[in-house]
Amino acid sequence: MRRISRLAFLAVATFGAGCATGGKVNPDEMSAAQHRDQAWRERQEARDHAREYDPHATVAAPLPPVGAPGQGDPAYAPSTYNPTEQHLRQADDHRAHARQHEKAAQALERFEAAECRGFPPSVRAACPLLNPVTRIDDVAGGVRVTFMPGTRVDAVAAHMRCHQAYARARAFEENATCPLYMQGVEFSAVSDSSAIDITTKNQSLIGEVRVRSRGEAVYAHGISP
Repeated sequence: MRRISRLAFLAVATFGAGCATGGKVNPDEMSAAQHRDQAWRERQEARDHAREYDPHATVAAPLPPVGAPGQGDPAYAPSTYNPTEQHLRQADDHRAHARQHEKAAQALERFEAAECRGFPPSVRAACPLLNPVTRIDDVAGGVRVTFMPGTRVDAVAAHMRCHQAYARARAFEENATCPLYMQGVEFSAVSDSSAIDITTKNQSLIGEVRVRSRGEAVYAHGISP
């Protein structure tokens, strides 16, 4: 069997170091649009904290009594500190987290753009099973979809990759019925045939893959599910 695509929809990358506002950002936690919304909120938080900083709010540091050297207590030099400096650190944390969300959004958008090169938006959203199908058979983990003789299986596979990327960039959040619009679905061409297997390793989703595949397929004239 020739493998065309194996997209597990795990994070392709994480960005930046952990910070107080939530740690590392996984691109697949949310859609590209949601990442950008969260980045905007993080930058608003950063601005709010920055406004709380007062460079003139310096006070004496609350240090323990100064001990004499050699008597068991450390000797501390008199010092001062600014209690509002914490807002500068928090502002930096929020800015860093905003950058992580922005990079996550960009990663999802770049992935969709690469996989959907040549596919207009209306086609990206369409389920690739909207091609003449002659039969759908159950296989381990899902189904085998057989298309009409002469179908460009490579073109169907390219559309599948695009549709998965489209779904991933939207965090699979739409109320879709296409079997590819589910996290963890894989597909591969069957050697020397006009069929593609649509499967998942998630046992709880196999039934849904089968139901959606049969529900979305456009059967060739004279063929019934």
